Amino acid sequence: MNPFMRLLALCVVAFGLCALPPAFAAKGDKKAAKANEPAAAAPAVPAPKVAPVAVAPIPPLGAIWHTWRDNQGRSVDAMFCALTGPFITLQGRDGKVYHFNGNVLCAEDIEFARQCAAKAKSGTFGQNTVAVAAAEIDRVVTAVLAKHGQQPNPLTSDEQFLKRLYVDAIGRIPTAAESQAFLADRSPDKRAKLIDHLVYSPGYSMQMFNWMADLLRVKDTFNKGVPAFTFEDWLKARLAANAPWDKLVMEMLTADGRLCDNGAAGFLLFDAEMPLDGVSNLLTTFLGTNMACAQCHDHPLAEWKQRDFYQLAAFFGATDQKDESMLAQIRRTVGKDDSLPKAVVKRIGDVNAYRLEDTAAQKLTFPKDYKYKDAKPGSTVSPVLITWDKADAGLPIYQVGAKTPAQLRDGFAAWLTSPQNPRFATNIANRLWKKNLGLAVLEPVNDVDDLTQAFSPELLAHLTTVMKSARFDLREFQRVIYNSRTYQAVANPTPDLAKGPYLFSGPIVRRFTAEQAWDSLVVASVGASVDNVLLRRGDDMKLMALPKGPITAVALHSVYDTIKEAGLLKGGNGGKKTAGGSMAGLASGYDGEKPQTRNGLLLARASELPQPSPENHFLRVFGQGDRLLADSATSDGSVPQVLQMMNGAVGRTVSNAKATAVAAAAGLSSSEAQVDSLYLSFLSRHPRPDESSKAVKAMAAGLTPADLAWVLANTREFLFLP
Repeated sequence: MNPFMRLLALCVVAFGLCALPPAFAAKGDKKAAKANEPAAAAPAVPAPKVAPVAVAPIPPLGAIWHTWRDNQGRSVDAMFCALTGPFITLQGRDGKVYHFNGNVLCAEDIEFARQCAAKAKSGTFGQNTVAVAAAEIDRVVTAVLAKHGQQPNPLTSDEQFLKRLYVDAIGRIPTAAESQAFLADRSPDKRAKLIDHLVYSPGYSMQMFNWMADLLRVKDTFNKGVPAFTFEDWLKARLAANAPWDKLVMEMLTADGRLCDNGAAGFLLFDAEMPLDGVSNLLTTFLGTNMACAQCHDHPLAEWKQRDFYQLAAFFGATDQKDESMLAQIRRTVGKDDSLPKAVVKRIGDVNAYRLEDTAAQKLTFPKDYKYKDAKPGSTVSPVLITWDKADAGLPIYQVGAKTPAQLRDGFAAWLTSPQNPRFATNIANRLWKKNLGLAVLEPVNDVDDLTQAFSPELLAHLTTVMKSARFDLREFQRVIYNSRTYQAVANPTPDLAKGPYLFSGPIVRRFTAEQAWDSLVVASVGASVDNVLLRRGDDMKLMALPKGPITAVALHSVYDTIKEAGLLKGGNGGKKTAGGSMAGLASGYDGEKPQTRNGLLLARASELPQPSPENHFLRVFGQGDRLLADSATSDGSVPQVLQMMNGAVGRTVSNAKATAVAAAAGLSSSEAQVDSLYLSFLSRHPRPDESSKAVKAMAAGLTPADLAWVLANTREFLFLP
């Protein structure tokens, strides 16, 4: 089934019917177009591979409803949200958002999508606004440096800027052709043009997913095997639509319903078995407030009290996260019918039982062994928001009111994501600064309670202002950073913070993250087309959704038959195991171009592989986090990393004659041209005269392009951002 038909089919599922809803009726189908009349049942269709989003994003300025048609004349009413490379994101009449390969659209609508994308860009910061905001960053940095007798570093070279920007903005190195195109450009504004090109490319949302996956603890499964693919699909679609950070967080904190129906519920459900830990984690993630100690006792090093923590957690005290009664019904039903495999029934039960539902009663109480005099042990907790300063309580956003416990989460989310919140904008601005310059203005990023401890309070205040001015648009915020002279300056070695604060005369030299290293090696192996390989697995979970109402044997058998017909019962995930995951198990989930497989590796970008990858995979060896805690990834070196590059499957793949970078170089007529091409592919620069001379002599003595590719991939220069 092509992606356009998947969109149509998923719209049908979203309405909970087996009939075509009026808004998506084929042209001329008058019966289906009548809103109050039942339509004829539609034939069963395979699970679509487009990913729906539970809450609609803010459409681009001037967006309108449009009847989109595919190249076979079928149509659907939807609103344009985004176009990144070949992939289009649309919002249907049902409010859900769909992300799919737009090449199935008719030529007229492909052109219309391009026009919409161009118009959407005009609704963001203009280049003058970006330049002014970036210049203010530079002014603040320069002023602070001057106070300490320091100066900003000079601008970095085009070669270093090229590699730095590609890796930071889209998560991979440029290809030889991409490197050559930029370096040969003599336009004075070529850096600004490259920035805009990259942040509107498919790779941008892929690298943002990798970054957020570590922050939001994105895992394929939680609580001993419960799948969370709908959460991954939801997050990818929201990033593709460039959802503002405040809206994204709001949707996660206020999500309702089952995880199999609403992917946004995945964030809170990750901690369904330990809800207090979940509150502690979300405070660290979204506010940079570390109250973990206060979960058990008054914080010994901060002003947070155990009472503060419980009063804040009470905003989630009426939220139920697991339907135990449903699981009990399933167990009773299966007990009377042993024809269904127990493992499959458990899987169906887990997919349906985990859901977010607000009740009418506050269930959170203080611990029975609570030892402080400010609350009675075992008493019901009343929700109270925290403040960092006495004046905070006077802010309008602190006047959160909830008539019933069922409204508490909404009030909490409104407070947390508000521009008036004393830490929300500062926290995400501080984190993104670290993502792109190697060090936060206030370290560590998970504890920003005391803003006076920032290396430069003035810079942190300005970044907070930029974030609010951008309305939490993370792409626009990073455009400002990338256009600043501070970002484009020569990088410094990792500073010794024991000798004093780092004042950002330039970025920090950084080793690639695990995802950046993997994606860069993959693009050298198979080319930039890897940016057009998307993994969608959430629709498999939707096939397991039980109908509302009592659990019956008929309902369980129906779901079992559906997932069996869809091939979801073959050996777990099915297929031959590889170091990149189960090939057969993942193959049906890919949209767009299909990933290649070499040396037992599935060559898709890190965002399109299992989350996280298996422990023996290149990604985990190079520091991909286990996602049990936020910010669990590391860039520390190790001996196994060296062995992976020198002798592992990745090293063999990137230096194989079939590798894109190697094949492109081998097709050139002279050794000098081959050397130049490989340097551009792996190091994003031309070789120096001495490097070229040595390599050409080595080739004359028998060194092949594949050998040189292996050498360059194993240099420290390849793995580090200058």
